[in-house]
Amino acid sequence: MKIYYNSSLWSKDKGPHGLPLRTNWQFEYAGAKRCIPTIYRFSKGIVFDILTFLDETKLHEFYEKYETIEEKLTPLQRRCAEQEHPYQAVPIKGIWINKKQIESGYSSSGAVSMPWARQSDNLMLVQKAYSSILKDTTCFACERFCVPYPETDSKIQKLLRFLRLYTVNSIKLSTHCAQWFYPLNIHFEIPEKDNQKEVYFKHPMTEITHTLYFQNTKHVEMPLGADENRSFYATQLMYEIEPALPQGDTLQFNSSIQYTEPVEDKFRPIAASSIGIIGGADGPTTIFVSSVGGEKNIPRGLHGLPLHNCFSVPSFQKVDTSHFVLEGINTKKCDGKEYSY
Repeated sequence: MKIYYNSSLWSKDKGPHGLPLRTNWQFEYAGAKRCIPTIYRFSKGIVFDILTFLDETKLHEFYEKYETIEEKLTPLQRRCAEQEHPYQAVPIKGIWINKKQIESGYSSSGAVSMPWARQSDNLMLVQKAYSSILKDTTCFACERFCVPYPETDSKIQKLLRFLRLYTVNSIKLSTHCAQWFYPLNIHFEIPEKDNQKEVYFKHPMTEITHTLYFQNTKHVEMPLGADENRSFYATQLMYEIEPALPQGDTLQFNSSIQYTEPVEDKFRPIAASSIGIIGGADGPTTIFVSSVGGEKNIPRGLHGLPLHNCFSVPSFQKVDTSHFVLEGINTKKCDGKEYSY
């Protein structure tokens, strides 16, 4: 299999192909066996595949559960279904080559190979190239990474890279902490004249009842597009939570809308779009930086508890009553890890 300097599994790229460095680097993430069979060296960087070995029975069960109702799922139900999928990609946080971290510039793409589903020729090539590793596996996933070399001022290293003679002695990967989403789907409204509200919910894991104290209503108008001829509107709320959520848990609010662009020309296709507000998940609106007494600088509310912020579901008109949706809770499933070769 010829690999080119590209992260796409479907690219028909041309040019010099990578020089292989066989590694057979195996590790486990999120309960699944992973393997990086080979690292391909180029003058600009490296390309490698992360293979994930999948359970065919679990894949069958997942698709049988959702294939007939997929189109009927709400966005919230779809999100819950996605996290049930037997394949979960490795959420790469950082990459080091020869003990030097790659600051930015790497990319990836991925696909899942299942014998009962139509496969692209590229996935068949992957399966053939790694046949010795995949011989006992019916289903697998492949995620391809394209990673540039770390910057260097050494003329010798630059020459070695250009000639593709640069030696990759070590690679380290770090991952984000894995999270699990528990739906709450709590809807509530706040009239324009009200400035405070209390909402209660039971944590799906701990079964502890939490109280949200909403306050400090602020109406926000945001221009839509560079010409600023059209705007959408939302309401920002601050809230306290009692008792505090377990460490690592965060609330997730729905702060997005789906809409269809108006069409003046009847021959022009309808354009569907969406708008989302960053800050839909809980977090402080203001970050205070201090070298002494940091706890004292955390913004606090009417009950003396730390303040967080959330946004209502946006609209294209100013409304007297704002609609909020508390979608659920993100909980930490496992900590981030580091893997070295």
